[in-house]
Amino acid sequence: MSGSRISLVLILALFLGTRAWGQAPAKPSDPPARPGVDRQGVMRLVARANPMLWPLVVCSIVTVGYVLERMVALRRERVIPSEFVERFLERLSSGKLDRERALELCRAHDSPAARVFAMVVSAWGQSGANIRAMVSHDAAGEVVELKRNLRVLSATATLGPLLGLLGTVVGIIQAFDALGGRVGPSRGEVLAQGISLALVATAFGLVVAVVSVAFYYFFLNRVDVLLRELDDQTRRVVDLVSIESHRTAAAERRGP
Repeated sequence: MSGSRISLVLILALFLGTRAWGQAPAKPSDPPARPGVDRQGVMRLVARANPMLWPLVVCSIVTVGYVLERMVALRRERVIPSEFVERFLERLSSGKLDRERALELCRAHDSPAARVFAMVVSAWGQSGANIRAMVSHDAAGEVVELKRNLRVLSATATLGPLLGLLGTVVGIIQAFDALGGRVGPSRGEVLAQGISLALVATAFGLVVAVVSVAFYYFFLNRVDVLLRELDDQTRRVVDLVSIESHRTAAAERRGP
């Protein structure tokens, strides 16, 4: 009997060992997996939870586009090309240019400085006061052209916070509306998620406004600097083509 009992125990042990071998080995307890970020889910959440973010995205794209455009348009070499200005003044002061040749040289260069110089040359031989009065009137279009599109940055600076505030209000309204029918701890989670998403609109709008205001005043200062330099160069051209300059040159040729 003892031998049969031993055999029965061995059979049971072999059977249990076979079942344990067929099962997957036990793994140590893994830490809880961290929730991943589903970008498509985030975009769907943004689109559903706060649609006012899309006008802010458009506003930011417009801001970046006009900032880049003004960066290119207000480069000094584009407004007052130094090579053209120096050559023009040198040839004009040495008497190598008459009225027609000076106008041709100005028309060959597409820049605000060349166009203003052409206005001065077109009044060749008039008094300096008359030329300056005419140029100050006719060159107003060039000033407007230099300040073109700056109003767009001013508009985005105003619209950004307003759209952000509107988006925050809409998001909070939707967050409280989503609380309907919910009970328990989930109410606080839904409310916190809705308010945090609503505040994203305010932050987004403030970022757009800060960038727009900063570049608006930066470009205004650049326009002022360029206009002062252009005015100085224009005065030199006026002094060279005015009737006072011709009289002085004629007196010097006649001698004492």
